[in-house]
Amino acid sequence: MPSTFRNLPLVPIAISALMVLIWLLPVGEWLQYHRALVGQGQLWRLLTANLTHIDGPHLLFNLAGLWLMAWWFGGALSQLKWLVVTLACGLAVTGGLFLFYPDILWYKGFSGVLCGLFAAGSVFMISTHRWLALAGLALVVIKLVGDAAGWPVVGSEPIHDFRVVHQAHQLGFIMGALVAVLWRRVSGRCGSGSLQTES
Repeated sequence: MPSTFRNLPLVPIAISALMVLIWLLPVGEWLQYHRALVGQGQLWRLLTANLTHIDGPHLLFNLAGLWLMAWWFGGALSQLKWLVVTLACGLAVTGGLFLFYPDILWYKGFSGVLCGLFAAGSVFMISTHRWLALAGLALVVIKLVGDAAGWPVVGSEPIHDFRVVHQAHQLGFIMGALVAVLWRRVSGRCGSGSLQTES
C-alpha cells in the first residue's frame, strides 16, 4: 500500500462515510438495534445499530467524538487496531444489551464504541504516555461508575431529548480495554510476529 494511503485514517473515514450515508438514506429503521427483531434473526442489527443515529445533532456529536479519538490516539491505533476494536466494541455493545438488558428495546448510536476506542487507545498509550493514559482511564471509569450509580457526575446531564443508554458506554469501555490488554499480551509473546508489526 502506498505510504500516502497508509498514513490516512482509513477506518475513521470509512465509518464517517457510512454514518452520514445511513443518515441521508431512509434505511435507519432497517439497521438500528431492535430487541424483538434481533430475537427473530435479524442479527445484522447487532453491528449496524452503531452506525445509526436519532437526529442530526446526535450524528454530529458522534462524528466529533470519532475524529477526536483519531486525533488523540493517532499514533497509538494502527489501521488494524482501529478495525478490530471498532468491530469488537460494536458487537459487545449491542450483544451485551441483548443478553443482559432485556428492558432496553431499541438503541442507536456510536457512543458505546467511542468509549471502547478511548479505553483501547489509552491502554495502547500506556507504554509511551503512562500517566496521561492512566489518568484518562481513571476519569472515564469514575464517570461510568457515577452514571451507573446515579451520581451527579459532570457531563452526565442529557444534551438531547432522548435517554442516554449508559449501559452501552460501559459495555464498550470494558470490551475496548479487554481487546487492548489481550493485544498487548499477545504482541509481547509474539515478539516480531504479525501483531507486533501493526503496533
